[in-house]
Amino acid sequence: MKQNLTVFTLMVVILINITGCSVVRFAETRMEYGLKLANKTKRDFQLGFRETDSSLIVTLAYQPYSIRKPRITLTDLGVGLVSLGLLGKVLYDNWDHDYTFTFLDDTFDWYDSEPWEKAVMIGVPADILLYWAFAYPFDRKLVEDQKEPLTDHPYRIELPDHGNIGIDYRTTTGTERIEIREFLSELGYPPYLRNLESLKFRASTVVSEKQYRRNYTVSGIIPSPDPIPDPIPDPLPRPQVGIKTEWVENRVRAGEKAILKVTVKNAAQTMLREFTMITISPNNPHFDNWKLKFGNIEPETSETKSLGFSTDSEMSPQNVSVHLRFEAASDFTHPEIEKVLHIVE
Repeated sequence: MKQNLTVFTLMVVILINITGCSVVRFAETRMEYGLKLANKTKRDFQLGFRETDSSLIVTLAYQPYSIRKPRITLTDLGVGLVSLGLLGKVLYDNWDHDYTFTFLDDTFDWYDSEPWEKAVMIGVPADILLYWAFAYPFDRKLVEDQKEPLTDHPYRIELPDHGNIGIDYRTTTGTERIEIREFLSELGYPPYLRNLESLKFRASTVVSEKQYRRNYTVSGIIPSPDPIPDPIPDPLPRPQVGIKTEWVENRVRAGEKAILKVTVKNAAQTMLREFTMITISPNNPHFDNWKLKFGNIEPETSETKSLGFSTDSEMSPQNVSVHLRFEAASDFTHPEIEKVLHIVE
């Protein structure tokens, strides 16, 4: 008896899955398998509203979608017809024992039927009932297509909790960015909006004579109309030593003499002792390791000296880079200065 019950249950489950009308078909629909386009599509307007980086992002777009329904294939049709034919044969064999099939003389014999016959008589009708009662109303699947941005369309941002004051806009790309500070500034920063912990915004528009609205609450301190100015930075310290360097002629011919003019101003209150300038140009020996000594420079005075460089008459046209380093016996630091001399034909 237990073995017959197991076989019976297994065959019912197999038949339900083979016919593909209830559980299997519904699962296939959810997995987007075996679908075809239904006879209608629709475009639903969407109004998005969110906050990011102290800005409001408003999205106006159509969201087209279509309905997909199960596609009945030749395999589905063949299996279904075979299942119904098998059900008819089993019913005929168990109802009419002398093969006359008259309702007056014969009775249906359930107990003497084989387990597989019982499975057919229960499984096939149960599967059809399951499909039409539970799966069929829900086997349509909604498939969303790509959004269509709504450009050059009017919409409004307002404050519903404060008299619906607001500003009218028009879309450009369909996804619009509204700076909260600029929005409140155009409203004139009413006094009752200052220092609020939260503020409700509303985006609204009309599409095809139907009004759409979406609310969004911004939490946190609302920007003040009078932002705290950045602190004034401390004034830069007055330079203690000012150095000015220049070529008398920054373009010389090969073989001519190049003259560098250097002016040093001591803006400190103490004497600048043993001030010296040293040239560094490893790739050009005519300009490397020359010293220009200024000696002691009194406070609030300037000294100007010149340094001449001889060039080789056979030098090819080039740009000569000369770095100037400064030293002094007293406490002194100054960044190197680079001077470029152009050797021309």
